Amino acid sequence: MINKIRNYFHKQFTQARFFYFNFICLATIFYLAVEFQHENNTYYNIIKSADRFCTNKTDTGKIKSIVLHVYEMMYDRHKIFRNKEQLSWKHRFFKSVDLDLMYGAGSCGGYSKVLSRSLSLAGYKVRIGQLKVHGYFGGHILMEVFSKEFNKWILIDPLYGVMVTDSTGYPVSYSEAEARWETIKNRFPLRYQEEYHYRGIRYTNWDKYGFASKSVKKLGDLFVGKDTMDTLSFRPLLLSTYKVYLVLVISLFTLYHLFNYYCYRRRCKQKSQD
Repeated sequence: MINKIRNYFHKQFTQARFFYFNFICLATIFYLAVEFQHENNTYYNIIKSADRFCTNKTDTGKIKSIVLHVYEMMYDRHKIFRNKEQLSWKHRFFKSVDLDLMYGAGSCGGYSKVLSRSLSLAGYKVRIGQLKVHGYFGGHILMEVFSKEFNKWILIDPLYGVMVTDSTGYPVSYSEAEARWETIKNRFPLRYQEEYHYRGIRYTNWDKYGFASKSVKKLGDLFVGKDTMDTLSFRPLLLSTYKVYLVLVISLFTLYHLFNYYCYRRRCKQKSQD
């Protein structure tokens, strides 16, 4: 068994037609791993910086410190570039969240992605939601983070650097904010109150891929429950495209070798029988 595996990989890395393919795959995996590690370290540095300025070491205090830190950083960069940055091939192809971080780009969507990535790496569960504006979802992007201190989701508007609270300063979830909008809205600027009435939010666009995504939603409703599927947010899982591509390439590379090794063993078996 061990000899067969050794012989298989010897063939894969000594014969030219296999060698170049494996070399390209391994080089791609190495590049994606380096980019993923670099992106992660950038966010860890943001988290450490926010922690140094955090005076309230409670769970909610740490969340608020990261929210304000990301907001100030994104706001300063947005003032410089104003969504007029010239993108490289790398940014156009990968479209990872480091693009939003570098240029303060993307308005509410960019702010939400950078903050979600920061809070996720800080150990918090997050979800991103598309607010319903003028009858359509996606007119504004909000996010929620789960607070262990309050044992519930807390609503955040990353574009304004605001952790939404009620009149007593108690953090609220989106559902609570929607139910109490008439009192909650007074904590925002007048323009915000006029534009963004909290009248619905969507965490995942199940219509995006037509029949396929709608079918997944219906199956999910059946097996895990409608409430769970309605509040399921996939977006935070896909923020780092380097990670997505890295997992995809490793999976395909592994499947290729498993299938190839299976075929190699069958050929060896047939030769021995002949």
